[in-house]
Amino acid sequence: MPKNIKTQEAKLDLIAKFLDYANVADASYALLEPVFVGVIIDKKGKELEKDLNTQKLGDKHDNQNSTYARAIQARFEQSKIIKKDSYCIPFVDTCFFYNEITLDNDISRVGLNDTLSKRTIEFVNRFRLLKHQPNTTSGFSATLFYDKRRVCLKV
Repeated sequence: MPKNIKTQEAKLDLIAKFLDYANVADASYALLEPVFVGVIIDKKGKELEKDLNTQKLGDKHDNQNSTYARAIQARFEQSKIIKKDSYCIPFVDTCFFYNEITLDNDISRVGLNDTLSKRTIEFVNRFRLLKHQPNTTSGFSATLFYDKRRVCLKV
């Protein structure tokens, strides 16, 4: 049976909607609990950062990344490899090579002054986080975003 898919004739606005839905779906898997709680806790239960700037409407962050932006950045760039610098000792010709780490959807690896990706900046400026239900014991989770451009909710 032949398929009648004509990708060359696809409307640009339809492609933009698919991209929006893909970004919302990807962002909904971010670890957004610290945005509302205000504390970053690692997998072992240790508090890494306290008194975070939780996102509230109209807040200014003094040229620092908000907790919401850091969580979205950690999700969008989760497989990005960050290379730590190598250290060389002069006169001995000994070098310790760099260490490679990934963000791995961990908000604590995105600093307050780190440069955010264009995708993260556009998403955070367009979508406001309304509510996040963390994973329950049954595995259910939900995230509700508000689309400022289209004035509608995205789940």
